[in-house]
Amino acid sequence: MKEEFLQYVWANSLFKNRDFTTVSGKKLEIIDTGKYNRDAGPDFFNARLRIDGVEWAGNVEVHCRNSDWNRHGHPSDSAYNNVILSVVGTADTPIYNQQGREIETLVLEYAEPLYREYLYLTGNNLRPGCRYAFGRIDPACFRMALQSLAIERLERKCRNVRLVWEQTRHDWEECFYRMICKYWTGNLNAEPFYQLAAALPYRTLLRYADKPLALEALLLGTSGLLDIEKEDDYIRALKTEYQYLKNKHNLSALDAGQWKFMRVRPGAFPNVRLVLLAVFLRDFRALLSKVLQAASVKDLEKLLDVRLPDRWTKHFFPEEGGKHPCCMGLSLKRILIINAIVPFAFLYGNEQGQEDLQERALAWLEECPPENNYIVRAWSPWKTSIESALQTQALIELTKEYCENHRCLKCRLSREIFKRADN
Repeated sequence: MKEEFLQYVWANSLFKNRDFTTVSGKKLEIIDTGKYNRDAGPDFFNARLRIDGVEWAGNVEVHCRNSDWNRHGHPSDSAYNNVILSVVGTADTPIYNQQGREIETLVLEYAEPLYREYLYLTGNNLRPGCRYAFGRIDPACFRMALQSLAIERLERKCRNVRLVWEQTRHDWEECFYRMICKYWTGNLNAEPFYQLAAALPYRTLLRYADKPLALEALLLGTSGLLDIEKEDDYIRALKTEYQYLKNKHNLSALDAGQWKFMRVRPGAFPNVRLVLLAVFLRDFRALLSKVLQAASVKDLEKLLDVRLPDRWTKHFFPEEGGKHPCCMGLSLKRILIINAIVPFAFLYGNEQGQEDLQERALAWLEECPPENNYIVRAWSPWKTSIESALQTQALIELTKEYCENHRCLKCRLSREIFKRADN
């Protein structure tokens, strides 16, 4: 028996029956189980009970055995003086608080199928482990749970954006530039792209926004990838320009070995994406304001329209006669919108008191079609209910933060399954 399971049964009132009697033989009525405490101290605050007709208000502590009360040092801890009930799986000894008052004990009874369900879900290696019980979950409850999980994931991403904002000394444009760079190739090469953004500040690039040669030299040179390019007159010009700018701005190049090329489509090679980024940054001075003013996902997708210049198309794809259609694809645009633009806009709206921007950020997620990845496909029995990126983001949050960490007892969907375990 695990303590977290007993806590779950108590918190959600999943009792086998409603006729309670304490170990000392007193009649117990549960008015309010209390609020679960995630910090130090008793497990549940502000519970309300009626013991032999007398109403009590205080805290509740949950243990596998009463002897755990002594083993954890609670008799000498004043934080536990207001405990009015000990809830246990086994009552093996009387317990007392620091003042010498005996604590009433309730042996918690629950339906056996509920515990078997718990053991199966937490011990099952399949993810989601509850897939076999999908039929027990009401579709309306499923949709509400997804809405809540999507917000939870968005808030998690906003915390990451906030860290970047703080690292850039509250410079919104620098922060936005770093977030865009991080997801410029999706998840692959995200780390070296972010390192590049940190090593090559937005303010430096801004000075050369109207000079394509300088922009390309700065990005390719600082990435460390300029030296791997097949040399021609233009590459030589870039190298000369980079040496000048490197000395002028005291720059250091990244290790080219950080960049991943294997199992990457040629159009998504990091050097190709860097040139696309240079094209994109030419209009970056006005981009942030345009993003914050966008009314729809289609508006955002238009802002992300970028195409490789002919010179570079011929350089990267000579075998195709320079006719390779290399541009920012729709799937990558949506990755940028979901992972960079939406969290940034949501945080910006929160910090600036712009609720309408936060609402638009959520609307953008709802406008984006569902993502297609291994996590979303694992939930295929519910695929008819998945209609937007807002919901697929929820499934990713559910899988990564709950399923993969065996946090079934904290999961909204598992709660519905447990409630019906004894049916």
